Amino acid sequence: SDLMEDLNLQSNSMFAWHATLFADDQFGDKPMEAERIGNSTLDVSLYLKAFIRDGHFQVKAEYRSNEYSQALISQYLESYEAVIEGMLSCQYLRDIDIATASQVQTLDSFNQNDVDYDSTQTIVSLFLQQAKATPDNIAVVFKEKRYTYQQVDAISNSIASCLAGKGLGQGDVVSVLIPRCEWMAIASLGILKAGCAYQPLDPSYPKERLNFMMQDANARLLLSLDEAILSKQQAKEGEGWLDGLDILNERNIPVLDLNEFNPKDYDQHFVSAAVSPDSLFILLYTSGSTGIPKGCQLTHGNLVAFCHWYQRFYSLQPEHNVAAYASYGFDACMMDLYPALTCGATVHIIPEEIRLDLIALNNYFEQNAITHSFMTTQVGYQFASSIENHSLLNLSTGGEKLASIVPPQGYRFFNVYGPTECTIFTTTFQVEKKMKEIPIGKALDNMRLYVVDTQGHRLPVGASGELWVSGPQVSRGYLNRPEKTAEVYIGNPFVAFDASDKKYARVYRTGDIVRFLPDGNIQFVGRRDGQVKIRGFRIELKEVEAVIRDFPGIKDATVQAFDEEGGGKFIAAYIVSDQQIDIDALNNFILDQKPPYMVPAVTMQIDAIPLNQNQKVNKRALPKPEKKATAAEEVSNVPMNVLEEELHSMVAAIVNNEDFGVTTVLGYAGLTSISAIKLAVQVNKRYDVMLDAKSLVKTGTLQSIENEILKKMLSQDTDSTAKRESTQAQDAPTSAP
Repeated sequence: SDLMEDLNLQSNSMFAWHATLFADDQFGDKPMEAERIGNSTLDVSLYLKAFIRDGHFQVKAEYRSNEYSQALISQYLESYEAVIEGMLSCQYLRDIDIATASQVQTLDSFNQNDVDYDSTQTIVSLFLQQAKATPDNIAVVFKEKRYTYQQVDAISNSIASCLAGKGLGQGDVVSVLIPRCEWMAIASLGILKAGCAYQPLDPSYPKERLNFMMQDANARLLLSLDEAILSKQQAKEGEGWLDGLDILNERNIPVLDLNEFNPKDYDQHFVSAAVSPDSLFILLYTSGSTGIPKGCQLTHGNLVAFCHWYQRFYSLQPEHNVAAYASYGFDACMMDLYPALTCGATVHIIPEEIRLDLIALNNYFEQNAITHSFMTTQVGYQFASSIENHSLLNLSTGGEKLASIVPPQGYRFFNVYGPTECTIFTTTFQVEKKMKEIPIGKALDNMRLYVVDTQGHRLPVGASGELWVSGPQVSRGYLNRPEKTAEVYIGNPFVAFDASDKKYARVYRTGDIVRFLPDGNIQFVGRRDGQVKIRGFRIELKEVEAVIRDFPGIKDATVQAFDEEGGGKFIAAYIVSDQQIDIDALNNFILDQKPPYMVPAVTMQIDAIPLNQNQKVNKRALPKPEKKATAAEEVSNVPMNVLEEELHSMVAAIVNNEDFGVTTVLGYAGLTSISAIKLAVQVNKRYDVMLDAKSLVKTGTLQSIENEILKKMLSQDTDSTAKRESTQAQDAPTSAP
């Protein structure tokens, strides 16, 4: 019932016990035969009636065919019979299994996807084989820098040699704090060649979070660049940002600055350390319900299984170009790098300044013949629905729920799903037509999926339950969290533990509520906890709420997730206080402790948090989250000209808010980093003007956009005048000498 309330679902069904009412019997002392003369006129979607006829119990279903399919109702009745039989044979309700043997056989048919591959390999061994096979192929591109496989091999060998010289080796963790650049690929390979695992850090994270992550990982070294250190607002107190990483001094962790690193000073022919498929590959931190991030441990074997699937599924070849679009600390970054680097293709590290500029991004794609790319859901939705591209073969998008979309022409478009704990992707679905609800698809090679109830019983097609995942992509578990690991990584109760099924011996309990569709695709329904994904990053709403409650003056708070118009979600905070809370100060307070994506897009101060009869937050009674202009940005009464009115209508339609004026900063009108992308694309198409999507949120106004349009018009007018004068000069008669 709680899930029904959270998802705003209602059941419109009825059950009626008719006993012998419809039995072929007698009326008085005369024989009587019951004849059905029509369906029920009850206003319900599903009407089940049970009765006794000829000494047997029977159940019939009447249903609305525009809401339910015959196949689903047949499944339901089959399960209903299984429940009745279970009630007669089982001692406890928890032992009743609603899936029949034939239904389980159907479910098993969805998991027939075993594909052979060499599971003895590691990412290091696969890269070394490729570097030997295609030494002159371009491996990594960043802006004007281009590196061949031979060069990447040599430089990464030097890094491995340097780390080995410092005593680092098998099982050690190296933290990496770098901006978007070629080192995302090269430094990572060097760390792996030394036998170590790497821990990607994001310069935008608060120092406290970075300190914790390095301490939790027992990092032996920090590999960094000055640019990354300086990119974080250089401490308002005037101190260097690196000084805030107390862990460096507390644990005497050395720092290797790649700006000062000279590959020629080390062994460029370093023999890689012995690593195995079970060796730790990477530590990725996800949000924790207690507010403490969890370090997910992925192995080389996990990545090798994924790369094998990726190369087969996307037909990745050495001549292809792959965009490395994802953030370095996001699990999708591994997908951007390693399938390409283990098959001879080229990785293009997308510069930060064009990641949210879809026009510039598309120009880069076409100029560099990018064939494969991944984007987070909301960016991918905007790109696929508004940009015409002629280079891509495949575009994948994932991280959040994908809204209904007309698929782009000219390349394949995929909706993908997968928790970090199962190595990037677990399912994929090719969007070939507009659909109201887009499934997350079917399992990758060698992955088995189970939809189960709260007791771990498998559920038939159509029934919603928790998704369990099994296969070689299921990760090792959480670092230093044995209890949490034991809770969500469990033995697979659906396979026999013999040698043939060893790769399916464990399952990961995702916490995601899904259901199988009749064709074997999976439909995402929701979460069984307070976990959501924002811009592809997994967060716990309670973690954000806990920080807000620590802010001075706040008596009560709740944080809720809401759907974005173009797909994905945003979070809104509702706060209660006896005094007026400075929202900007609150946001900065959160930002000091949590990553930027955990700062609520909207914060509203209300009188009290509404509760339902179960004393839980009544989400439906909360006011609609709307971001209004603050006192400093209140709407002015200055009349708008024709251009300003058109821009106002354009922005208002995107942010679903008209309460802003010509000089209101658009971020205060409700513009987000994602909706800014949509606005930039629309302005470009309408006025042929390029806008910086990032600056639109912080400093953009209708007036500033208007000025850019006027500049464009004036420059075109100046160019036309100059051309006209030049033409007139050429046509003017000249006098004879």
